[in-house]
Amino acid sequence: MTCWGDSLEDQTDRKLVFLSNGITCALENEGSIIWFPAPRFDSPSLFSKILDENKGGCFSIAPESKYSLRTSYIVDTLVAENVYTTSDGKLKVTDFMPLGISGIMRVYESRVPFLADIKPMFNYGMTNTKAKYVEDHGFYFESTNSAEGLEVSIDGRYRLLDNGTLHFQPGKGYMFAMYSSDLSNGIFRNKNFVFPQPYDALEKTTKYWKEQVMIGNKVSAKFKGIYTSSILVSLGLMYLPSGAIIAAPTTSLPEIVGESRNWDYRYLWIRDASYAVEALVNIGHAAKARRILDFMMSLIDPSSKGFDHPLYAIDGTAPPKEQSLNWLSGNKNSKPVRIGNAAYMQVQTDTEGAFMAALYAYLRKTNDKSYISDNWLFIESACSWIKRSWSLASTNIWEERDEPKHFVHTKVTQWVAVDRAAKMAVIIGHKKEAREWSELAAEIKSDVMSNGFSKELNSFVQYYGSNKVDAALLTLPLYGFIDVKDPLFLGTLKRLEKDLVVEGGLMLRYKSDFMGNAAHPFTLPTTWLARVYLRLGERRKAEKIIDNLTKASTDLFLLSEHVDQKTGSPRGNFPQLFPHSGMLHVIAEMEDPSLYKQKD
Repeated sequence: MTCWGDSLEDQTDRKLVFLSNGITCALENEGSIIWFPAPRFDSPSLFSKILDENKGGCFSIAPESKYSLRTSYIVDTLVAENVYTTSDGKLKVTDFMPLGISGIMRVYESRVPFLADIKPMFNYGMTNTKAKYVEDHGFYFESTNSAEGLEVSIDGRYRLLDNGTLHFQPGKGYMFAMYSSDLSNGIFRNKNFVFPQPYDALEKTTKYWKEQVMIGNKVSAKFKGIYTSSILVSLGLMYLPSGAIIAAPTTSLPEIVGESRNWDYRYLWIRDASYAVEALVNIGHAAKARRILDFMMSLIDPSSKGFDHPLYAIDGTAPPKEQSLNWLSGNKNSKPVRIGNAAYMQVQTDTEGAFMAALYAYLRKTNDKSYISDNWLFIESACSWIKRSWSLASTNIWEERDEPKHFVHTKVTQWVAVDRAAKMAVIIGHKKEAREWSELAAEIKSDVMSNGFSKELNSFVQYYGSNKVDAALLTLPLYGFIDVKDPLFLGTLKRLEKDLVVEGGLMLRYKSDFMGNAAHPFTLPTTWLARVYLRLGERRKAEKIIDNLTKASTDLFLLSEHVDQKTGSPRGNFPQLFPHSGMLHVIAEMEDPSLYKQKD
């Protein structure tokens, strides 16, 4: 295993903290809030230091004197504790996002003096503003372009040093930073009594997260850290007002430092969300899974392709047009910094299959036949579209932006869509549709077996006529398309292990794409590989993969999209829904083999 985290930069990357309240989020590093979009996940950010060290803005707390810092979560929560230790005493800062509002609370208890520096920069670091002080209460920052602002209510003994910088005396208190779209409705106005009090909010927020972790299946102590983290991240990425679940809470954290693979992931991808639904169902969170299904069901166009687009904003509308924020230097000087995502305009024909697999998993777990019956029109429409379109070329799961091809994984997901729809039709008594869709599934499978497998290479290939493989081929037995012990798949697995598994036991998603070579392993397919090993009866190999991914996570068990091969640092947007869903899948299956041994 590579010795990771030798440089100071790598150590810092591995100490990132994720805070969420189901409305928006924050990232924290070394006691500093370095990312905070408001009022919701996909809004412009007020603190953006993670995207520009100098111009991004942040909210920092630290003792005056030299210190060491230990950061942890309160057990089973997304409430963080920073304990600073100096030669004269300790400072403890408890950071969390209260439920129901776009704000951050920082409750402190200190035996030493310390400094707080609050420097918001509106609209992704574009607009600076000065603090306006409210006597005995704190201060606020007002945008120069709108009525929005950030108010900071303060309790404690402090004095003002300059614009947003405070010097605190030892004692107890808090800082409550709340975003307002209109400052006339904020915490310094007549309506202030309706807003949360920090100590009560801390208690309620802590209780909320602990109760979420308690729901559903329990696992052995060996896997508890990464398993619990994966539950919290998955639920922390849900936009609770609508039920949408985003792929990641950040934009433009680079897949490769210094290069241009920098994307905005703060939207719901049908594929990512569907995979999360399956994972949540498997671990006993059926209620949250149904909320995500409800949101996706509301997006289906029954007169055309089921999902017209592969991703949506968290209110169900289109995300903003992809554009570059040229005034930001980028994370580790990786440009461009992008907002919006042009993949919105791709036609991705695997989305209906991912959704149908999730819907079927929900039905199998809950036996909620009325839900399927109530939404039968949408299931019919998706199958009608696949019947007309499955033979067409498409983009793939990795959203390559070159010419469409006949990708094997995409074809298999179209098989999944009609196969699962046929099974649901049987369960609720639609015999005619069950027969039609079963026949269509057989037709698609025959096409894949004829065109997607290379006898010369003894493996399935990435797309028809290709000599390449990609990690998405691991899903063939996971979806039940082919038996895991079938020689055709075993030959594919052997090639995948040879071509794509790298040092540290993690997996590349492919060797190269339209932008060049893949530099770092992709965490999601690494979980697929572990699930395949479980089905082959190779539990030790699966456990080793979980161990490797746990080592590749941050100090707080947070997983990124990619892992730097040299340093083990998180790469890509962070934390990422896909690998956390994958971890829930593989650990749940390891603890309960009936989840993958059950027969339809």
